[in-house]
Amino acid sequence: MDYAGWNKTLAEHFFAIRDAVSPVYLSVDDALLAHLLASQTKVAVALPAAADDFRAAIRSVVFGRDPFEGIASRARQWRRNGAVGTPPFIGVLAATVLAASRMSRSQDTVVGRFSYYGPLRQLLGLHEGSGMPDGYDVIIPTLWGHLEWWLTKHEQGRRGLPSAITHPTQVNIGWSLSQAVLVGSDRVQVGLFLSAIGAQPGDSVPEAELLARFQEWVRLNRPSPRIQRALASPDLRPILASILQQELTHYDGLPRNAAGMPCVPLSLTTDTGGFPYGIAARIPPHFRLGSLSLNGEVIRIPSGAEWLPLAPPDQKPAPGSTLELAADVATLTLPARDLYVLQANDLVGKWTSVNTAEIGVPHRVLVKNAWAAQAQTVMLACGSDAVRQPRRVQVPPGWTLFSGYTPTRSAMVPGVVGPLAPLHQQLARLSGGLRIDGGRHTFLVGYAPDLVLPASPDGHPRTVTIDGVPLPPDSPAVTDTITIRLADRVDSIGQHQIEVGNRKLAFTLVERYRESVALPLLALRPKGDKLATIPNRIQNTASPSARAPWLPPGHFSGSFFGSHRRDPLPSMSFLRLSGSIYALGGNRLAAQLVPEVPAWIATMGHVPHAIDIEPLLNALPFQALWLLHVTSSRNARVRRAPVVQAGTYGAPSGSWKLLSQADWRRLTAGNTTAAVACAQDWTDYTSGK
Repeated sequence: MDYAGWNKTLAEHFFAIRDAVSPVYLSVDDALLAHLLASQTKVAVALPAAADDFRAAIRSVVFGRDPFEGIASRARQWRRNGAVGTPPFIGVLAATVLAASRMSRSQDTVVGRFSYYGPLRQLLGLHEGSGMPDGYDVIIPTLWGHLEWWLTKHEQGRRGLPSAITHPTQVNIGWSLSQAVLVGSDRVQVGLFLSAIGAQPGDSVPEAELLARFQEWVRLNRPSPRIQRALASPDLRPILASILQQELTHYDGLPRNAAGMPCVPLSLTTDTGGFPYGIAARIPPHFRLGSLSLNGEVIRIPSGAEWLPLAPPDQKPAPGSTLELAADVATLTLPARDLYVLQANDLVGKWTSVNTAEIGVPHRVLVKNAWAAQAQTVMLACGSDAVRQPRRVQVPPGWTLFSGYTPTRSAMVPGVVGPLAPLHQQLARLSGGLRIDGGRHTFLVGYAPDLVLPASPDGHPRTVTIDGVPLPPDSPAVTDTITIRLADRVDSIGQHQIEVGNRKLAFTLVERYRESVALPLLALRPKGDKLATIPNRIQNTASPSARAPWLPPGHFSGSFFGSHRRDPLPSMSFLRLSGSIYALGGNRLAAQLVPEVPAWIATMGHVPHAIDIEPLLNALPFQALWLLHVTSSRNARVRRAPVVQAGTYGAPSGSWKLLSQADWRRLTAGNTTAAVACAQDWTDYTSGK
């Protein structure tokens, strides 16, 4: 490929339009180049061949005494012309990151300007001279700035957020190093780490503490060699700490990969702790997922489901092995461990692996033989009665199963056996309380959450302030977990701030809360202190065989006063005029409705957004069974279509357009919310029953 081809391919790979607003890392290495070239040429490509092709493309735009001036001129012209098309400098920035990735291959490599500029000069073909090429310190940071502007201002975060950062000790090369420290697969591990320590969106944790916790988490979870090199390098550790802080800033509660796709954690399941083993996915409560397409099979997820047992793939899950499954809307990941804490799960009907043990809950523990003795010591230290080894349960060779582990307290336990200690590695957090579903960290007055302070990892006393007022020092030992009842200390309406050391938490207390209200769809002007409304639906009480006329002029919104003979009325179903509305029928028939507000509604002034949908359904060439309403934020809700009687309605307000069966499949394959009463019927309808 030429430079334009490489530039476009890299931009499409890293900066595709995504649903989640998350940092994007231009993590380029030789393996990725081979993958991208193979995807374009449709033939297998060796790593050296891909590297040679990319090198030739880069050297076509970077050369001469002022090697970067040509690409800088292109960037200025691109921006002056309104940033139309692909940024022309993605390939050059990728080359600087590629040089950084080659620099850090060896653990013995000392990161510095000459160890970086050597691979960079070799890649660019700048063999004359040594050290930093001319113009690098001015043009390359400027190009990173152009990329930041394009992502944040021009694209408004649709293609991700910029992640390149510099560091005081690496002013010029820090931008590229920050992209090469971790690759796309490492992003998932960072997200799993934040989930494991109980991080919440909006949390604030100092970089030093975050890095220390990450290093401890790494000891348990077998990270990539790249992460291990970054932790072992004094020069890369500060950059890694900044990356962790950046990921925490944009953390939305779900681990995500480099493409912004959510990663749903898998748990190991077992009937007794031994063979056979299975897997189950834990669906986060804030992750709306209607179905999964896995190995060509579409798996429907019931609304509100927390756990989803999955059929094991061809590769049977086993303790100590990593499993990653690619679905259409998420990646399912089971990390490898040397110790599994198992908990009875009523929703799955099996013992299920969890991140850490819980106080007062019985557990089973599956651990490698090398750690079995240490695990027994830790379980006793956490206040459990003596554990035993079930003799009739068959476990894999090299593993030991313990049963009867019920911890009563926590303890400071590092290393592989750390998950046996309740709240191991957890941050201070809010727990319990009467939460309001409509708002994050919103509770009713008198039912504030508790503040849980896990054992202090450094042994220092914990300082806690509530709304700026410090609490007395801890009386228990810092190695014990403390629970502070906030309902006894905070009783005023509004937002409250809590600081535990450098960690900040916030919650809001409200006196009353109404999640949703029935909006009056039709209203009469008030007379005195009274406001008259009509029901959401007017049933036709006349004989089904009798023709029901449209509302005559003498009727006032269907309301009558005194002894007046009532004419039979047609049924009316009112919808809010917003988003897109689709009618779905049998045999995969579908139509998009383009309704307009009828004149008799528009003249009322109060609710110009309401429409009467039934005259439009009556005009369709097929019987509508379902109404699908998709809002501008892509939230889809389905309801049964009202039953309409032919000939009972006047001319419809609006129009409709028939859709293809491919459109029907697209509309029914998304994450759609259905009422509990008709959820099974909707599932049967979409499956063709």
